Order: sequence, then C-alpha cells, then structure tokens
Amino acid sequence: MAKFNNIFIMVALILASGVMASPAQKKISPPKHVPGYPLHLLHCARRVEDECGKEIFLGMFEKLPVSRKCCLQLIKKMGKTCHDDLDKAIVHLPDYSSRASKAIPKGNRIWHKCALVARHI
Repeated sequence: MAKFNNIFIMVALILASGVMASPAQKKISPPKHVPGYPLHLLHCARRVEDECGKEIFLGMFEKLPVSRKCCLQLIKKMGKTCHDDLDKAIVHLPDYSSRASKAIPKGNRIWHKCALVARHI
C-alpha cells in the first residue's frame, strides 16, 4: 500500500480548515463548502507514494523532472481529476498562491508528459 503523501494531505487538511482563494483566483478555485471535498483531496493524496507526491509537487514549482515510476503512479493510481483538484488546492495555499499562473500550466505539462510515459509501457 502506498505511503501517505504528507504534502498533499497537508493541503487537504488546510482546505478542510477553511483556507480558500483570493477573488483574483476564482477561475481556478476549488469548490467551497462542497460536502466531502476535503476527504476527496485526502483520498487523492493517498494514491501516490510520498516520494512521488514530492516529485510531482516540486515539478510544479521548480525545474525538476518527474521519474517514470512517479509518472506511472500519477496516471494509473491518482488520475486526472485528482491531479487537477490537488493542483488547484495547492495554489490556494498562501505560500504558493502567487505562483499559481505558472504552477497550474506546469502541472498540466507534468500530466501530459506522464501520460506519454504511461502509453509506452
């Protein structure tokens, strides 16, 4: 069973406590007050190993590659909906909100790169 991903779990817990986006970020806001949404994020975070969650997370904010192993976990275990929901949640944290305009497109590029990797197995 995969280890819990501390970064993504932290995001889920912070969102559960009520930290939400500024008005300038409404177009990528995670759903507010949707029953079960924080649990959905928590479930998503648990689908990849800790090491892979960190690679994916750092790939959104730094020029770091995502390994083949982590790409496969992202595509086959996490899935597109979870990946997108966690990306949106992360950029709503105060430390990362100022980089949302770059992090979301990078998250999308990570997904597409990983989808190509998964296709070639």
